[in-house]
Amino acid sequence: MRTHAHNQMDLNDDHAPALRRVIILGATGSVGVQTIEVIEHLNALFERNESPTKFQIVGLSAGSNSVELIKLAKRCDVRELALNLASVDIEQSDLNIRVGDDASARLVEDIECDLVVGAIVGIAGLASVLRALELGIDVALANKEPLVAAGSLVVSAAKKSGASILPLDSEHAGVWQCLRSIIDATSCPPFIVPSSVQRVTLTASGGPFRNQSREQIRHAKIEDALNHPNWTMGAKVTIDSATLMNKALELIEAHWLFGLDADRLGAVIHPQSIVHALVECTDSSVIAQLGAPDMKSPIQHALCFPHRTIGCAPKLNINTLSQLDFFEIDPTRFPAIELAMDAIRKGKSAGAMLNAANEQAVLAFMDNRLDFGRIDECIVTVMSSIDLFPINTIDDVHRADAIAREMIDELCLSNTKTVTKGVR
Repeated sequence: MRTHAHNQMDLNDDHAPALRRVIILGATGSVGVQTIEVIEHLNALFERNESPTKFQIVGLSAGSNSVELIKLAKRCDVRELALNLASVDIEQSDLNIRVGDDASARLVEDIECDLVVGAIVGIAGLASVLRALELGIDVALANKEPLVAAGSLVVSAAKKSGASILPLDSEHAGVWQCLRSIIDATSCPPFIVPSSVQRVTLTASGGPFRNQSREQIRHAKIEDALNHPNWTMGAKVTIDSATLMNKALELIEAHWLFGLDADRLGAVIHPQSIVHALVECTDSSVIAQLGAPDMKSPIQHALCFPHRTIGCAPKLNINTLSQLDFFEIDPTRFPAIELAMDAIRKGKSAGAMLNAANEQAVLAFMDNRLDFGRIDECIVTVMSSIDLFPINTIDDVHRADAIAREMIDELCLSNTKTVTKGVR
């Protein structure tokens, strides 16, 4: 077992290691590119003696965008690469490129590193994240699917090896920062929050349809769903934000990261995306984490933990904040939240099936095979009719994934209109 970075240093020491080696999985996506930008910023600070740690990117992976991956490899002076699917000729004499479904996992196995950034979209990111944790390597996790679909496996692997899961989502990074005032400030997820925490609330912008009726939402165009008012993200995550499924999946993540049951979790619409998380304590005090809506802040927090240094994200000017609004989420317009709570309560394969059903329904919408309003209706139908089973291995995850996807495809082919009646 490799010794991960946080075990290599005394977290009470002001001097972090001089070098931290990083593999970025999903490097060509939005989070991957922003991670590279944050590392370039931190290395510039290191050269000026303004940051204690130098970062070296030692591996990059992508799905099929080999052209962009090679560009990033040259930009970052990286030789070790992985591609899930090669779309063009990738013969490069100076690069070592792994290709195949397991390419990212092999990259993690082959290359010594201190931190793996998991930013592969979809269930494709599970195997490599799980392998990193099994090897005792800390994972800065951006993609939701490993915890949503296989939370029991992922958390078990982390606890067994002693590796940490450092959240890159702004909401979970916010929860973590709030909790550091209650628990040991050097603690990293996964952990179980103390009983003094009564409730954790994640905020949702509400997406582009937060003020529209269910009927208005039903026939939304793809360009409207991709027009997020606050955040710049990949297509799939942006559409999930429009249905609020993104927040639903984040609630399942929070369940695994912080050991919280459904009755201690909640979500609220906050259009400004300034407050990212709220932690309510049993003494009625509420701790909130605020910041500009920019991914570079949580990325830097994870990379530099437990230290803080000069940031490259936009600063939040409190003096210009005129108001902060919070609204209850309407379950009729946005049934995704209750789907997540139901999945947390039921456990077993519910998370894997919810995640797969959503992925497949979003793909159908993007391929013009499904109306926008039918995305969550189809998911409700699937989750109301499936038989759940325990998740003991990664094969169980893939089995659950396949069952849910097949059911969504059948619904897309059917001309029968599914009427949402709620989650059973």
